[in-house]
Amino acid sequence: MYNVVTRPSLIVELKKSKYYKQSLGLIPTIEKNGARVFNDKDTFSHFYNTQYNTTILRQGTIGDITFYIDYYITDDLFAIYLNTEEFIFNYEPAVVKQKGIDFYIGSLFKKIETENEERIKEAEGKKIEIKKEANPGLVFSNPGNVTYDDLKAYLAQKSQNKMSS
Repeated sequence: MYNVVTRPSLIVELKKSKYYKQSLGLIPTIEKNGARVFNDKDTFSHFYNTQYNTTILRQGTIGDITFYIDYYITDDLFAIYLNTEEFIFNYEPAVVKQKGIDFYIGSLFKKIETENEERIKEAEGKKIEIKKEANPGLVFSNPGNVTYDDLKAYLAQKSQNKMSS
């Protein structure tokens, strides 16, 4: 699920999409035990508040994309979140004027998909470790530093020696 946070003037542009649906949102704070606390029913809003220490207001949706206003954002940009990963894009009015807001939103999410796939591939590349080859000689030379693969190699070597003799 995607969440988009931007400034109020860009929400006005997003409302021009034929797929945009206005949302009344949730109340940002609720009263609990006589004190006002942050409403944790909107999990993304709660995450954003704890991350940036500011309150965002839900404005609407396009499918499963939720749009929020942050009054402290002063630049023309979109902060798009895929779960907790943040992607920042500058607003390009020329593209919106030429091809429309729906095309522009779609192009942003296409960029996110490719960038996210690249991040996943990089993370998988880091996880792959170069395994050192098993050394059957370590069983006798350094028994405290023996790995399971070393033991397997030693047993395979031992069984080969029995078969060859």
